[in-house]
Amino acid sequence: MKTFLTAWLAEAPKVLSRELAGKLDLIPSAQLPQPETATTLAVTLAGACSGRFLVTADRYALHTLFVAARITNGDMDADRDRELWRGILRQIAAATTALLDVPEASISVEDATWTLGLPSAAYELRFGETVLLIAFTDEIQITEAAPEPAPENKPEALPSVRSDSAAPPRITSAGIDLLLDVELETSLRFGSREMRLNEVLDLGAGDVIELDRHVSDPVDLLVGDKIVARGEVVLVNGSFGLRVLEVAEPKKRLESIRCLF
Repeated sequence: MKTFLTAWLAEAPKVLSRELAGKLDLIPSAQLPQPETATTLAVTLAGACSGRFLVTADRYALHTLFVAARITNGDMDADRDRELWRGILRQIAAATTALLDVPEASISVEDATWTLGLPSAAYELRFGETVLLIAFTDEIQITEAAPEPAPENKPEALPSVRSDSAAPPRITSAGIDLLLDVELETSLRFGSREMRLNEVLDLGAGDVIELDRHVSDPVDLLVGDKIVARGEVVLVNGSFGLRVLEVAEPKKRLESIRCLF
């Protein structure tokens, strides 16, 4: 099942492009908005989707965005910008619940408070020369399963995937307890792309390489060359983290470390 965040990231660029009347990009960022210059709104849902989805943005960059899109003039009016932003977020929330096909989801957008201590996904909205830092904090619970459309570049399915929060069964293979304290190196894979040698040799600072994975698709957690889990990237206290959405069954995870011994 999709999380509310992944569905939101799929619908937000469409709504924003329409409302701002221009092309934009919404991409992961290594920076979060600073609380002292941020404005936070909570999209609150009730029904099959319930909980809060916090959207935190830098209020000065938000004003610059509205001016660049010619929605407002150059006069700074934080209250006016906040109400415009509130209306846009309500439209994105409606499109997101429609994508999830969740019935009876009531939507409200209220003022809220956000701090750097909350696990949040950092993104930046690029509209021309304007860059708006945004933090998404997903506290939405989806209590009713809904069919999800197949993405264009859907990652290969994990074998025997568990996506529930229950603790996985303990592996009881003989002697495995002796290995449980072994430290393993893990890595995240955001995507890949085949390149010709001449393309690699021509790379320079500032070049952009497009990967085969959409920004809303989950990233892979690897041990060796085997996928053991998938999830979404978040920022925790200024460092990258992974919120796990699905994991392979224990026996499959054990297979991933054979080559390390």
